[in-house]
Amino acid sequence: MSRKDISDRAVVAAAWSFQHRNRYGEMKYGTDILADITGEPLKVCEAAYKRAMSRGLIECGVTLRTAWPTPEGLELLKAE
Repeated sequence: MSRKDISDRAVVAAAWSFQHRNRYGEMKYGTDILADITGEPLKVCEAAYKRAMSRGLIECGVTLRTAWPTPEGLELLKAE
């Protein structure tokens, strides 16, 4: 259980998924989606979100849980 076990791509994918799923009524935050995908605890997923934000792959307004991918993050999703 470590932040290093979660890839930046998984974080960006979870943030993208949060932004698009909420439009259709699902109310899981990006960090919750990431925890479901990876099986890691929420605290570890939040740390991975912070790492991705410091690398400029996601950004947020009020709370990290509602982050969205930056253009650089979207490029990471397309590249892999």
